[in-house]
Amino acid sequence: MLLLLGVLAGLINHNVLDGPRFAGEVDAIRADPAVAERLGARITDQLIAAQPDLVAIRPLIQSTASALVASPAFGPIVRSAAIRLHAAFTGQDKGAVVLRLADAGTAVIGVLRTVAPQLATRLPDRIDVTLADISSQRFAARAIHLTRVVALLSWLLPLLAAFALLGAVALARDRWRAVTRAGIAVALAGVGVGVVGVVSSIVVSRANQGTLRGAIIAAGWRMTQGTLWRAAAALALAGCVLAVAAAGMAPRLDLAALTRRGVALLTARPSGRLALVAHAAALAIVAAGILLRPELTFGLLAALVGLALATVAVAELTMAAGVARLRPPGSSGTPRRRRLGRWLAMGVLPVVAVAVIVAVVAGDAIGGGRAIAATGDGPASSVPSVSAGCEGHAQLCDRRYDQVAFAGTHNSMTAADEGWFLPEQPDGVIAQLDAGIRVFLIDSWYGQATTAPGVVATAPQNYEAALRSASAEYGADTVQAALRLRDALLPTPVGPPTPYLCHGLCELGAVEWEPLMARVGQWMTAHPREVITFIIEDQVSPADTAKVFEQAGLVKYAYQPVAGQPWPTLRQMIDSGERMVVFMERHGGGARYPWLLSGFDWIGDTPFTARSVAQLSCEPNRGAPDNPLLLLNTWVNGFHALVSNAIRVNSYDTLWPYVTKCQARRGRVANFVAVNYYDRGDLLKVVDQLNGVA
Repeated sequence: MLLLLGVLAGLINHNVLDGPRFAGEVDAIRADPAVAERLGARITDQLIAAQPDLVAIRPLIQSTASALVASPAFGPIVRSAAIRLHAAFTGQDKGAVVLRLADAGTAVIGVLRTVAPQLATRLPDRIDVTLADISSQRFAARAIHLTRVVALLSWLLPLLAAFALLGAVALARDRWRAVTRAGIAVALAGVGVGVVGVVSSIVVSRANQGTLRGAIIAAGWRMTQGTLWRAAAALALAGCVLAVAAAGMAPRLDLAALTRRGVALLTARPSGRLALVAHAAALAIVAAGILLRPELTFGLLAALVGLALATVAVAELTMAAGVARLRPPGSSGTPRRRRLGRWLAMGVLPVVAVAVIVAVVAGDAIGGGRAIAATGDGPASSVPSVSAGCEGHAQLCDRRYDQVAFAGTHNSMTAADEGWFLPEQPDGVIAQLDAGIRVFLIDSWYGQATTAPGVVATAPQNYEAALRSASAEYGADTVQAALRLRDALLPTPVGPPTPYLCHGLCELGAVEWEPLMARVGQWMTAHPREVITFIIEDQVSPADTAKVFEQAGLVKYAYQPVAGQPWPTLRQMIDSGERMVVFMERHGGGARYPWLLSGFDWIGDTPFTARSVAQLSCEPNRGAPDNPLLLLNTWVNGFHALVSNAIRVNSYDTLWPYVTKCQARRGRVANFVAVNYYDRGDLLKVVDQLNGVA
C-alpha cells in the first residue's frame, strides 16, 4: 500500500507540482483539437456577451477563435496563465485564483474588424477570456495544503515502503520466503496502479467531451496515461521477477507449459459448485469486457501476456546467471510455496475481477451524463405536464382558437446554440416549447447530408432559389463568406435529398425535419393540455410534408377546420386530441391532405420587411383582411443588429402599444405574435395581457 500510494503521489508531483512542466503540459493540452474547439467556443461566448449582435456570425467567430487557440502563437498566452495558476495553488501567490487568457479575444477582434466591420466597431479593443474565478480563500487554502501534502508523500511513502520491505526481510526467519512475499507485494502494487489506470480510463471515456472541462480531462489523460501504465508495468514486472527468483521457481517456468495451463484453466469445467460459479463469473466478466469495452479489455489481456513473457524472459536470464539456483527447487518449504501459489491464485484473481466491475460501475456512475448529439434540438421532456386548464390557464379553455393570442417565433429553427449562421432565436423548437412558445414559423427545404459533420447541402434542384433568397435577405457578401467557411470543411453530399428545416441555404444551418417533429410529438404526449401551431414556408411538397408528420406520429394531433364553421374552443380541441394546427404558406394539402391548411385562406398577416422599429406596420400584407386569424410579423430585419433590434422590439414599451394598435386597426385578436429572440424582452407578458391572464 505504501508503494502504491507513493507511486501515485510521485506521478502527480511529477506532472502537476513542477511549475514549468505543468505549464508545458497545459500548453500541450491547449493544442488538442477538442480543447481548442471548446476554448474557441468559450472565447466566442464572451465576445458575444460583449456584443450580442455578433451571434449572427457565431460560426465564423468560433472557427477563427478555435484556429487561433490551436496555433503556436497562442502558446505564450496559455503558458503565462498556467504559471499564474500554478503559483496560486502551490502557495507562491496568496491571492484569489483568477485564470484568464489575456489578449485571447484581441486577436479574434482583429479578424472580425476585417470580415464584419459593422459589428466589430462596437467591441472594446481588448477582451481577456476568464476561464475560472476561484475567489474562495478557503478553497485556495485547501488546494495549497493538498499540493504540499502530495509533494511530501511523493518521496516519504516510497522511502517508508523500502524500509518496510527491508525490515520484513531482516526480521523474517525464512528470508527467502520474505523476499518472495515482498516480490508479490511489489507486483500487487503494480496491479493497484493498473486498476487506477483502468478506473481513470473508464471515467474519462464517460466524460462529456462536448464541454471544455471534459475535453481538457480527456486530453490530459491521453498525455499522462502512458507514464501511469509504464509505472504499473514496471512494478508488476519487478515484483514477479523478484518473487520468481527468490522462490526458486525460475527453472520451472516453461512458456509452453504455462500456455497449456492457461488454456486449460480457461476451458476446463471445475468440479465443485462454488468453483463452477467462480469460473462462470470470471468468463462472464471477460466476455462482457470484450463485448462492451473491447479496446480496454484486449489492452489489459495484452498487458498480462506481455508481463508473463517478460517474467519468463527474466527468469531464463537469471537461470543463465545462476541466480535462480541460490535456492534449489527441492529445498525445504516447497509444499508451502505451492500452497501459497494456490492461495494467491484464489485470492488475487477474484480481487482483480471485483476491481474491474467496480471500475465499470464507478465510470458509469461518475460520467453518466453524456452530451446529446447535435441533431438540431434537445430531447423532448418525458415528464407529463402538471399545468391546469388550457395553455396553462383555465380562463382560456372556453375561448375559441381564433379568440386566443399565442406567442410565436420567426424562423423558429434557426437556433444560435446549434451553430446556425445568422440565427434568429437563442435555441431550438423543443426549448421554445418548454419556454411557452406555441406558434412556430419554419421554412422547409430539401437538403442532403454531407461527409462534413454538421454541414447539410441544399439539394441541387433548390440551390439557385435558396441562394437568391439568402442573398436578398442577408447580402451576397455575407452569404459568400459563410459558404466559404462551410466549404473549407470539404463537404461532399451523400444520399438522396430529404426534408430539412433551413432558412434558404441549408449550408447556413439545417435540422432534419422528421426527427425534430418526432421530438415534438413526444413533447405533446407529455403535455396533453397544450395547443400548438406551425406556419410553414414550404419548399417541400405537400406529399413529403405529410410523410414527415405521418412518420413522426403527429397526424393524430392535426386539426382540420371546416370553412364557414366557427373554430372550436381550446377545450374541444384538447378533448378531441386534435390540438395541432398546420398552415402552409405556398401549397395546401388539398383533398388528399386536408389537414395541411392553405395558410392565407385563414390568416391575414402584416408586412415583414421593417428595417427599424418605426417601420413596424399593421397594414394588411398576405391573406384577405377579413380572414379569421391575424399574424403579426414583429421583428426588424438586418443581421447586423438581430439581438439589439429584438431587445428594442420585444420590450413591453414597444411591443404592447404595437400589438394593441394592430388589434384595433384590424378589428380582431392578434392571434400569432411572432418575434426574433423571444427570450429578450416581454413577449410572454404581452401575450398573457392580451389574453387577460397576466
